[in-house]
Amino acid sequence: MTLSKPSFYLFLISVLSLMLNSVNAASVYKWVDEDGQVHYGSKPKSKSAKEVKIKKRYIDSGTSTPSLTTQERVNKQKKFINALDEENKILSEEKRKKKKQEELKNARCNAARDQLKRQESASALYDLDEKGNRILLDKKQYEIAMKQARARVAKWCD
Repeated sequence: MTLSKPSFYLFLISVLSLMLNSVNAASVYKWVDEDGQVHYGSKPKSKSAKEVKIKKRYIDSGTSTPSLTTQERVNKQKKFINALDEENKILSEEKRKKKKQEELKNARCNAARDQLKRQESASALYDLDEKGNRILLDKKQYEIAMKQARARVAKWCD
């Protein structure tokens, strides 16, 4: 199939205008993290990130503000992308803090369970005096110590 000269020129102008528009546009990337959360940003943060094409959807109704220049549009896109990047950074930091708190809670739960298990399997419990000597707990003190150990398990493990 051959194109006539006017059709060829029209095709060439269309291709060139598309290329020029794509050069001015800021790139936006989309990726999904290990928890299934979708993220967008100006820089790919994952190997699975894919560039997203943003469609121009401006329709002038005659009563709206005048259309933006190319540079204004690019600046607006960059500002939007920077805001997305900042939001992603904040969400990531919150997620990291939550994970760290969960790890700390799990560690405390495991320690409380281990202590309770040792106390339950011990034939007797003791405390230390000022000199470091062992003093065996009586029945009432034993019950208080066991109650405290169970309370720690309930606090950190529930």
